[in-house]
Amino acid sequence: MPAIYGHHCIISETAQIGANTRLGNFVFIRDDTTIGSGCVIGSYVDIEGAVRIGDFVSLQSGCYLTRGVIIEDEVFCGPRVVTINDKFMSYRRPSLTFTRAAPRLLRAARIGAGSILCPGVVIGENALVGAGSVVTRDVPDRCMAMGNPARITGKVPADQII
Repeated sequence: MPAIYGHHCIISETAQIGANTRLGNFVFIRDDTTIGSGCVIGSYVDIEGAVRIGDFVSLQSGCYLTRGVIIEDEVFCGPRVVTINDKFMSYRRPSLTFTRAAPRLLRAARIGAGSILCPGVVIGENALVGAGSVVTRDVPDRCMAMGNPARITGKVPADQII
């Protein structure tokens, strides 16, 4: 079955979208983005460019993926998750060098609604980030983190590991 696209989507000609992936309405996908198979991309999702998304990923409505984000298989991002790739906010400041540092979400990570993932953070395999968290440093595999700034609060229970 081919990908299913919602209404009013803008998809770059260089984007690749896998089979059985569904897109909601008003989805924006920029150049050189790869989305795997069996994904669900909610309405109003904005995927900048050079983003890599694995298979069976769920991006709920309103997510913003900045250029260069890598998301491995089976990741869940709740509504309005935001990623950032410019640590120094170097826009129009010649004294600051832009170095892209996009977040990376490892296999089966879960990110709660309204969370912000700061530049360069890695969310570990089967890790869980609580809703509304501001993640300023890496979250190890199978750990739970929450708050502003997010802190490790425990381990993901064994029955929630995939």
